Amino acid sequence: MFHHLFVCTGPTCSQQGAEETLQALQKNIEEQNLRKNVRVTLCRCLGQCGNGPNLVIYPEGTWYGHMEEKEVGRLVREHLIEGKILTRLAQIPVD
Repeated sequence: MFHHLFVCTGPTCSQQGAEETLQALQKNIEEQNLRKNVRVTLCRCLGQCGNGPNLVIYPEGTWYGHMEEKEVGRLVREHLIEGKILTRLAQIPVD
């Protein structure tokens, strides 16, 4: 399955470690040979600044908050490879 990830790199998420999360994400995707099946797009703000770093995975439309660098390996393995949602980190966006 093809996945498209949108990673917030806006000011607040960046202060909360988004750049480190992004680097770990790209490294894990490469290590798992997923480059042909996963696209990562940077975005400025997902409107969930209090829960950063944030990312959204499509086609499922799953939102993840507090996505710290240490959680990335698990995200890649469980969500992108095994198709399981990490319920502890999944969130429903609020206005």
